Amino acid sequence: MAAQLLAYVLLGLHFVILAYLVFGGFVAWKWPRTLFAHIPLVVWGVVSSVFQLDCPVTEAENWARSAGGMAQYDHGFIETYIAGVFYDPHHVNRFRAVVGFFVAVGWVGSWWYARRRRAVRRLLTTAVSSPPRVPVK
Repeated sequence: MAAQLLAYVLLGLHFVILAYLVFGGFVAWKWPRTLFAHIPLVVWGVVSSVFQLDCPVTEAENWARSAGGMAQYDHGFIETYIAGVFYDPHHVNRFRAVVGFFVAVGWVGSWWYARRRRAVRRLLTTAVSSPPRVPVK
């Protein structure tokens, strides 16, 4: 029973990780420090996609499924729950390009918001720290 519960928790974690992989750059618009978690996740996503590496969460979920008497995945999490639902499996590279586009837009937006925040902070500190200039007659 506990192993089955763990399998379902890991399944939910998988969906959260995947959503953060796609939309984490947009989260960084509000909380810029989240990029420190998003960048390694994107690197892992690219590396595991290019070199066909197994996801450690999938491995843990398969272990919990087998310990709980449930069937393991024949393929990975993406092939089981995402391919065929969000995109046709024959168009996997297009889907990867769309995900890459979302990541790139999120990162560019994060950079732009960071620049804007710095400019506003600089403007506020100079306005507060410098005394008003009064013309001398």
